[in-house]
Amino acid sequence: MAGNVQGLLVVCFWVVSVNLLSSARAQEFSVSVPENVAVGEKIFSLPGTRAGEKAELPCAKMEGDPYGRFNVTMNCTIVVANPLDWSVQSAYLLTIRSGVHNTRVKVELSDVEGYPPVYNETCETPVNPNGWTGDLLFRVKLSAEMVTGSGDIVTSSELYTHSSYLWKVRPPVDWQVQTDNSDCNVRVILYDNSGDHQEPLQELLRNHAPRLTCTSFSKLSRIVIDLYDLKSWAGTTALDSLKMYVPESFVKRSDLGIVLMWSWSSPTTITESFSCEAPAEIEFTMRMDSITMSAYAEYIDIDINPVGCPVGKYGFLCHKTCICKNGARCHGFNGACKCPPGWKGVACDIPKRDVSITTTPSDPRDIYISANVMFHCKAHHVKVRSMSVAFLNKSKKVSLGENEIDFVVPNIQPNNNGPYTCQVRDTRGNTLNTTFVLNVTNCAPDTKGARCDEVCGCLQRASCDRWAGCVCPPGWTGTRCQTKCPHGTYGQDCEMECSCQNGASCSPNDGKCDCTDGWYGKDCSKPCKNGRFGWRCQQICTCKNNATCSNVDGSCACVTPWMGPDCDQWQTSRDEPLPLLEILVSLGSLVVLVAIVMAILYKTGILACSAPDTGEEDKILSELRRMEQDLAQSLQPGWLGRWEKKIKHLTPGPLIGEGMFGQVRKGQLRTPDGELAVAAKTVRVENLQSYRDFHREAAILVAVHQQRDGDCHESNIVRLVGLITKSAEKYILLEYAPKGDLLGLLRRFGNINEKDLLGHLLGYAVHIAQALQELERLRIAHRDVAARNVLITADDVAKLADFGLARDVYNADQYIRCNRPGVDELLPLKWMALESIETGEYTCQSDVWSFGVLLWEIATLGKDPCYDGRMQLSFLQMVGILRQEIRLERPPGCPEDLYRLMRSCWRDVPDTRPTPEGIKERLLQLRRALLPHDVIEMETVV
Repeated sequence: MAGNVQGLLVVCFWVVSVNLLSSARAQEFSVSVPENVAVGEKIFSLPGTRAGEKAELPCAKMEGDPYGRFNVTMNCTIVVANPLDWSVQSAYLLTIRSGVHNTRVKVELSDVEGYPPVYNETCETPVNPNGWTGDLLFRVKLSAEMVTGSGDIVTSSELYTHSSYLWKVRPPVDWQVQTDNSDCNVRVILYDNSGDHQEPLQELLRNHAPRLTCTSFSKLSRIVIDLYDLKSWAGTTALDSLKMYVPESFVKRSDLGIVLMWSWSSPTTITESFSCEAPAEIEFTMRMDSITMSAYAEYIDIDINPVGCPVGKYGFLCHKTCICKNGARCHGFNGACKCPPGWKGVACDIPKRDVSITTTPSDPRDIYISANVMFHCKAHHVKVRSMSVAFLNKSKKVSLGENEIDFVVPNIQPNNNGPYTCQVRDTRGNTLNTTFVLNVTNCAPDTKGARCDEVCGCLQRASCDRWAGCVCPPGWTGTRCQTKCPHGTYGQDCEMECSCQNGASCSPNDGKCDCTDGWYGKDCSKPCKNGRFGWRCQQICTCKNNATCSNVDGSCACVTPWMGPDCDQWQTSRDEPLPLLEILVSLGSLVVLVAIVMAILYKTGILACSAPDTGEEDKILSELRRMEQDLAQSLQPGWLGRWEKKIKHLTPGPLIGEGMFGQVRKGQLRTPDGELAVAAKTVRVENLQSYRDFHREAAILVAVHQQRDGDCHESNIVRLVGLITKSAEKYILLEYAPKGDLLGLLRRFGNINEKDLLGHLLGYAVHIAQALQELERLRIAHRDVAARNVLITADDVAKLADFGLARDVYNADQYIRCNRPGVDELLPLKWMALESIETGEYTCQSDVWSFGVLLWEIATLGKDPCYDGRMQLSFLQMVGILRQEIRLERPPGCPEDLYRLMRSCWRDVPDTRPTPEGIKERLLQLRRALLPHDVIEMETVV
């Protein structure tokens, strides 16, 4: 009987359990929310419960949320407790208990574009420990010069560091600022409800393009000011670009007329100075004390300096609170968190099974050659069974049961550079590892040189670069930055030329002009107006009777018959006019004299542009001696005949290059070893210059081959296959490069910032530096080192080509006709050294100058060189620009060390330029810094 009762109880318990499980299984729900849902947001309530009402039984969360992303209230409402992140976990299956009932709620996250914000280190702002809420992320300084209707020159300068400063100007202007992006862009949208500024801005829109641009002095960034007329442009596509950044309701506001949107990118942590040219005919209203006046803006300058927000704050006004935890760094722009090792998630509050290697010092700028570096290998949120560190020499350090290993590398040297690997095995048999690549190339502070044994001794708080020495702040130059910029120059390395006119002095730091008496404007080029003169046009002229007043000192130029200091006295006598016959005799004598001088110059050949008589082929060697003695001496007797091929063995193919005087065809050459693909260069026009270029190129290639005993497979100069000179058509036969020229290759790439691209392209530059080394040993100048004259072989090797016939194959943007006494030819002016342009002399040092331009082409992916903002330059203009120390500007994304190398190639004095060997070493160092270690090793093996 007892057994039956016991069995009955078991059955009853089983039935109840099944019923309970069935009830629990029936309560299943699903909800979808965006990943950027705000903390504290209610996302789901169990059926039968409403806000403000208590559930029959209290709820409690049981499982499915190991990192505490959600909370469940007593009345069974699910609330977001911590920031969500779709990339960390895209779905949660929560089990909620209410009394004896279980309810399952599946929470699915949707990926939101632009969330979470990305921590972009290129525009990382510093932390301002003394800042307060309301301080500006950027310190902004506005400077302007205005001219009033009466001729007064009014200048003003305002520094904005706190939001309260923005309301000093009346009437107040409403504005909003957007920095919640990951691309370092700042947008400021301003609008005036009062309407005081509407009329002049509408006039601006009627007479000018609705976009103004302010360019930085470095020309690396700019501010763009877009103007929108909401009333006039309503319902048109002209407002589409504004709609991208403001709500639709903003665009439809009836109380707004003109809206200004300032946009700029801040990829740097240094102060940027911008110059804005304001249309002079636009009138603005100014209020000074209790006086209202109209004025015209001459210029507006803007200085923007990132100063950062206090700890825990971000945004343009530093008024937003960071959510970053566990010591994560908060980005000043958008509040993005930079998680420390062992943490992940939007707020860096989710544990991450991880192993990390950090160093002391932690800042890479403090790790230099000869310093001691401590490495910290640490496991995070892992139960460690063993931990090991693998060193460069393949040795290991092993620890059991410890979650951290520290080790010191003393007296760091370049041979200590490389990977250090930390590996952890946990108690479950899993393996975690990470690698730290040490790449130390800098010397200790204030030291430089290959061995870091030279002292910089920099002044003016200049930094010390290992190779360049003292890097001077703007306004200073010299080996120790001991000298202010020479008169007429300013900026970094004194590279910028002052534009100040009329005797104005120029600030060596930023190039701003201090005008002399009688002048105003950004470059002091505008004379005082409305009878004003003197410093800042403050004095009023006293000239009368239509006399002209000097804007400098106020002196009067009287009109006949008036005289006197103020031209208010009647002139009693008049000078007699010069007789007409006397004037004509003087002019006639001058004309005769000029004609005689011109005739003498023409007879002596100074003005003659005709070329010497064309020589015969048997005078080739003598012609080479006249052009380049070193080249003629390097040729062994019989050089021309030994390379001669028969015309019948060549089958010309398709045209692959053509110009005014020459052609290049792909061809097939019959040889004892079979058909060989070649590039066949020929002359189309028979003249002296073509004759010289043809045989000079042939002679250079033969000289290179003689130096290497005919084996040029390892050379970085294009390989010569043969010559055809004993037929009507003469050919130079070269190896065929199927990948074409370097210029075409560069222009096929999209962005120089692509991963490892620049490091790969600098490999080609190393090849050409080796080619220049070969030519230097032969004391031969190439004369036209440029990306268009570099061929890329099937093995991805760059070879220098086109020693004479290339200049006519390309367009006029690259080759400019030069008319000098005795010279009329196409020259690559924008690639030529100053001394070559002025004297026509070419050396290995002038090839180094051209190589610097080739590096600039690589850094810009094949853009045409542009000097001083001008693409087309005449012979005299090019000489003038280079004489003023104007050089090609640093390309966007170009490393500072690479640009320094370019600048060193463009020094005025040829002997101060680096050698090809020195260039090669610098390039190899740059590549090691840009490319991963394994890529360098693979290339070395190949």
